Amino acid sequence: MNQNLVDQVRNALDQWLQAFNNNDIEALMSLYDPEIVYANSAKPIEIGIPTVKQGFINSFAIQPKVLFKEEQAIAVNGLGYVTGQFKVTGTHPEDGSEVGETGRVVVIFRQNESGDWKLVFDMDNRPPDVNI
Repeated sequence: MNQNLVDQVRNALDQWLQAFNNNDIEALMSLYDPEIVYANSAKPIEIGIPTVKQGFINSFAIQPKVLFKEEQAIAVNGLGYVTGQFKVTGTHPEDGSEVGETGRVVVIFRQNESGDWKLVFDMDNRPPDVNI
């Protein structure tokens, strides 16, 4: 395992977290590979940036914020992944109540020809052992 590559993947994830927490859809989408596959446990699979973008536009209605706790990160030969626990909170747009969820996620990044790490696979679930 190459620590420099792991740090690059962590940096790409940090950029994603910042864009998400700022609810900045354009910055967020710039971090995705054109072949992104997003497998959220609460909805059908989404493939490609336009489909993923629409899903996030809908999700941003609650002005979400995410906390993330890394459990593992590995990177080799142009591919890297990070797994961890997350907690998303937001505000329901109709009644102002707090909404949120916790879970575990694995995100896979692929290094493109320009050397940039882009998110190519994102999958989460809602196991009972998450404690973030």
